[in-house]
Amino acid sequence: MKRRSLKSSLALLRRFRRANDGFVASEFALLLVPMLSIWIGMVVATDALNTDRRVTVLTRTLSDLATQFTAVSQSDLDSIFGATASILWPAQPTSMSMRLTSIDIDGAGVAWVDWSGVPTDSNLRGSFSATARCTKINNLPAGLLVARTSVILAEASMKYQASVATQMVDELFGGAFTGGKMPLGDKLYMRPRQVTKVTFSPAPGANCPGYVP
Repeated sequence: MKRRSLKSSLALLRRFRRANDGFVASEFALLLVPMLSIWIGMVVATDALNTDRRVTVLTRTLSDLATQFTAVSQSDLDSIFGATASILWPAQPTSMSMRLTSIDIDGAGVAWVDWSGVPTDSNLRGSFSATARCTKINNLPAGLLVARTSVILAEASMKYQASVATQMVDELFGGAFTGGKMPLGDKLYMRPRQVTKVTFSPAPGANCPGYVP
């Protein structure tokens, strides 16, 4: 009788252990989604920050290369754009936009677009187009408005593509991502290194109407 009782007790303990295993599995299932969300959030946030940093470095490289020229042509600009795009690796520059603009400040301290260029390659041009010559620039930082000088404006933007589930990324970063993509961009002004103004070849023409030499 005692042996039967012992066997029954052991069987009951085994059933309880199996039931406990199921409880642990249920707890794990409940925790799995938030754990994955935290992990994915950390991966995406880190990757996005690294890509944003590369876009900033790319923008600086654009301006740094352009300001070392004394004169540029569209071919020169395409070489600069193409060489600079490699900074984004391993990100692909399929949603990249780049532009270089030379801004000339006349004798009255008014800023004018002297020339502007975008890549011939549509993968690097993106949504950008060249700014029309003789456009007045009203938002130039006050410290750069020095009469009879010029600056090069480098601009770059891209749509960072999250490398994990798009829907989950949109939920985690609501407002920052749209369709699994986050807009990144930067711009930088830099003075020419070797000359007062980097000219464009072929020359764009006469001074802008209203330009004060």
